[in-house]
Amino acid sequence: MKVLFLINDAFGIGGTIKTSFNLGAALAARGHEIEVLSTVRRRDVPQLPVDPAIRLMSLVDIRKDHPDHVADAPGRGKPGRVYPRADFKAADYDRHVERLHREHLRSTDADVVIATRPGLIAYAAKFAPKHLVRIGQEHLTRDQHRQALRDRMPRYLRKLDAFVTVSQRDADDYAAHLRLRRTRLLFVPNGIPAPTVPPSHGRAKLVVAAGRLVPSKRYDVLVRAFAKVVAERPDWQLRIYGDGREMPALRALVLELGLHNHVRMMGNYAPIETEWAKGSIAAVSADREPFGMTLVEAMRCGVPVVSTDAPYGPGEILRHGADGLLTPVGDPDAMGAALLQVINDDELRRSMAAAALANSARYDPAPIAEQYERLFLELAAGKRPPRRPRTPVATLGPAPSVGEPTLDWDGVGPLPAGTTISFDKSGVGRVLAADGTAPLAGVRDTRGLLDGPLGQRIQLPFRAADGTLGVRVWDQPVYAEVGDVSADTDGIHLTGRLFGAMFDSATLRAHRGDESRELTVTTDGPEFQASIPALPAGTWALRLCHAAGATPVTLGRFRDDIVDKRTAFVLPAAVVGGVRLQPTYTESNEFVIRATA
Repeated sequence: MKVLFLINDAFGIGGTIKTSFNLGAALAARGHEIEVLSTVRRRDVPQLPVDPAIRLMSLVDIRKDHPDHVADAPGRGKPGRVYPRADFKAADYDRHVERLHREHLRSTDADVVIATRPGLIAYAAKFAPKHLVRIGQEHLTRDQHRQALRDRMPRYLRKLDAFVTVSQRDADDYAAHLRLRRTRLLFVPNGIPAPTVPPSHGRAKLVVAAGRLVPSKRYDVLVRAFAKVVAERPDWQLRIYGDGREMPALRALVLELGLHNHVRMMGNYAPIETEWAKGSIAAVSADREPFGMTLVEAMRCGVPVVSTDAPYGPGEILRHGADGLLTPVGDPDAMGAALLQVINDDELRRSMAAAALANSARYDPAPIAEQYERLFLELAAGKRPPRRPRTPVATLGPAPSVGEPTLDWDGVGPLPAGTTISFDKSGVGRVLAADGTAPLAGVRDTRGLLDGPLGQRIQLPFRAADGTLGVRVWDQPVYAEVGDVSADTDGIHLTGRLFGAMFDSATLRAHRGDESRELTVTTDGPEFQASIPALPAGTWALRLCHAAGATPVTLGRFRDDIVDKRTAFVLPAAVVGGVRLQPTYTESNEFVIRATA
């Protein structure tokens, strides 16, 4: 069969996108032809991996400077007639977009259409011919939708052949509140494939969380819970992966609670499996979790989960006390206590990790795709074929797949034969294949750098904005690594460690162009401490000299697995003598002080 998925934006990062790609790949492996139609396109290459068997298309390019962007198309800016305005993505669906969806659905040669959000369900119900198997998916929960949307959607749901929720409790909720008549209502969980990286070894003192930084995910609860952890176990760290409108508030909360040396805001990362596998515990703090993709992803990497018992997914996924712990929604004290319970009990943590790995196998995409396949066949049995062959209207795409060609590299092992690294003027490398093309970035399993790389050459692979594989390289005999940073009314204070040499007579200077200022530095073995008082306005780099006549080295953070410290590190500012001193990291991971009046 040919299966068409309708999705709002397949080029971003999110659970609906990921599960659609996972299900599509599993169906393709069973011999089906898979297309994903993204309403909008905001980039050339999707951020999440796409199986090469999936044909990814789009209807409109929203980049105003892109040749495919049509600003003056008929219906542009006029509200659509079908797409429910109470769907929070309604702004993307004017009459121009509605016309494109109508034309595509009426002409598609697909056998099955799967719509993944309420407005697209309305389109499938209204525009898809009756010979198609029409399926709607609920990726939120019924009570997460606005009342106006709940009131309007039954008219469209009743025109579908099936409506699928991702939790049994949500299916029960729909059954209790509306009659769907001929529409089959059922629950099928999301599928998450086994990771291509080894499971977590569980030795890193690291808690990992990932997802969109939006209010419903309640990362503020997790940050406050981690303050309780740090008070007892300051040797542990928390990493939060993701981006969203809550980022500024969360960074402010980290500073308010004095957690800037313990919490890292990592930004988006794909594929995320390597980062789950670095952690020893995963944390989910959401108020609502219709399914819980992040729970299963972490479990499939052998990581136990501490999660809020949010409606509805976590309680159906986790087995409390076996592969994780459930805590009350919105209770940072309870979550902090649960984290400490797992942190302080090595045997419990190991047993939960093993159980998580075993129990999560039930979410493998293959049996879930088989459930959908049976559903397709049952629903198609009562359908009449179309009267005449159909030719789909033109779309944008297909987009290049992130699945092929890609290059997996951990930065430690050798690159494949024939590949080279080409450096630009800023010193950033790009990996090039033997034919001179730049392969797309695949898996970058850099957990070996968590405890600092061996040797003086450091190679840190990353995914560039265009999806290709980049690498940052540092190669010097001596490194001055910044550790904890603090601020008070006397200035900025920091600790650090010298690698590759021993201290004799240490000096530290701040440099701004040709100007320099000597700073206070003390040493204890390879460790050093420094203080930065008020400085004239400008950006000041810090250079440490470990012995008379030695070449000074720039302070920074190079010897770890974090590519961009500018995003990850939340550093406090100090105000001294009317000057604001803001420590930060540069693009090349050098530590600098920005002084402003």
